[in-house]
Amino acid sequence: MNEILQNFLFLLVALGIIFLLVGTLAYGGILAAPWVPLRKKDVKRALALARLKPGEVLYDLGSGDGRIIIVAGKDFGAKATGYEVAFLPYLYSYVKILIMGLYGSVKVKYKNFFKEDLSGADVVISFLLPRAMVALKEKYIRELKPGTRIVSCVWLIPGWIPERVDKPNNNDVKIYLYILKDNAVQK
Repeated sequence: MNEILQNFLFLLVALGIIFLLVGTLAYGGILAAPWVPLRKKDVKRALALARLKPGEVLYDLGSGDGRIIIVAGKDFGAKATGYEVAFLPYLYSYVKILIMGLYGSVKVKYKNFFKEDLSGADVVISFLLPRAMVALKEKYIRELKPGTRIVSCVWLIPGWIPERVDKPNNNDVKIYLYILKDNAVQK
């Protein structure tokens, strides 16, 4: 009987862990976007489009495996913070940051970015679905200071006109740059 109970408890714990991992991935997909990483060359293109400078504060909304915040900190000298609600990508990026010795200049938080204060950002970057971008518009206007650069990968922010669009060739994704001006952008 004891062995049956141990097997049942093991199965219960294993199912709980699987539910946690799959559940948070699903939650992230429902909240803002499924985890689809940008290619490394697109990450560098997006950060260059933002004109990211050493010491600037960058927030990556839905940071996935941390590739954007890691490149921002390592190659651009930025103070980068990623927000991620899916546990597995969060854990993976956290470990990568520690192994690379970037903790301090690069951080990842297991938090919902809709509930976080973004006012300290110089640059905000995201690769989220259009419905999430609609929800973020008011948050950007309410919290970001004038001059903040907003980079959206693949999707436009509905109703806003970007300052620049970067798409070097047909095989590249579009990357949009917006600059907040007096709590608004060009409409």
